[in-house]
Amino acid sequence: MPWRRTWVCPHCFRSISRAQIAYVCASGGACAEDRSLASADPRAGSAVCGTCGRTTTRLRCTACAGRLPEGYLRTPGKLVALAGPVSSGKSTYIGVLVHELLHRLGAELDAALLPCDDDTMADYHERYERHLYEDRHTVPKTAEHDAGRPLVHRLSRTRRGRFGHTREQVLTLVFLDTAGEHFASRDRMETQLRYFGAADAVVVLVDPQDLPGAPVKDGDGVPGRSGDVLARVLGHLGGGGKVTVPVAVALTKADLLWPHLPDNLALHRTRRPGPVFDADDRAAVHAELRALLRRWQEHQLDARLEQFCTDYQLFALSTLGTAPRQGGGLGLGGVVRPHRVEDPLIWLLHRFGALDRGRG
Repeated sequence: MPWRRTWVCPHCFRSISRAQIAYVCASGGACAEDRSLASADPRAGSAVCGTCGRTTTRLRCTACAGRLPEGYLRTPGKLVALAGPVSSGKSTYIGVLVHELLHRLGAELDAALLPCDDDTMADYHERYERHLYEDRHTVPKTAEHDAGRPLVHRLSRTRRGRFGHTREQVLTLVFLDTAGEHFASRDRMETQLRYFGAADAVVVLVDPQDLPGAPVKDGDGVPGRSGDVLARVLGHLGGGGKVTVPVAVALTKADLLWPHLPDNLALHRTRRPGPVFDADDRAAVHAELRALLRRWQEHQLDARLEQFCTDYQLFALSTLGTAPRQGGGLGLGGVVRPHRVEDPLIWLLHRFGALDRGRG
């Protein structure tokens, strides 16, 4: 496989060349800045530290010192970004989706989810998993000035084709906990712009409580906020023209909508399990959500997507299964019971050729 000339760092989202990629010793300390590692060719696959004599395969971006995932240079994969306003449930979505991929969903899809490095593992546990699955509490809101490092995971799946041929498909899931609002820090705003500019696909979360016509009322919702974030993201992606990357727009907190919807809707059903893409179910859910937006007189949201996106789909999901109790404790006995949180990712896996289309 021929080597690329440039890559996109999944931490700082800058375009980097081979000269901006360097080995770093796994033992850390003084070895991390060893000159013999900085001058080694990353195409070699490994290098020997001139300080401690150990062989290392770890690579980092010299622009931000972020570690590059194993195999990233040969197979960068498709970078998937996440956007959503405050209160859209973005942090909870990150926590639940990664947990599902590491456990139930990864086994179901025969896919492997690997964190980029130990920092990603530690950050995920401390910022998300500990609250949801140990304390049985919602994830605390992340302050704009304290969003932390992006979480970088590699989701890989080997797809078997005709005549026994196999092909690995990779998605690089980069979760930057950004609210899509104006940031006080100029650096943070520039990072956000690079984040969306580097994306091969985007998942945008929409809080139904932000939609004035939706039959849900709550103090957290701000009318028009989700629409503003969606418009800003589409503007970044399209640069004044059409957005050419796939865009998944997901209404979160679907459990708040269920009591107001007919029981026979596809939105209520769970996805048919298995490593396939159910095209009939996807079409039904998308059509139902478009009809609901029209019923709620949310013409602007649907019109923006039609006008600015060449490839988009509508989703509805519930990350927790029910609204949390007052104070943040989880309902349903403190157990997370997600509904269709994987749907946007399933669509993107199919869209990028990693899943077969299932029969209706």
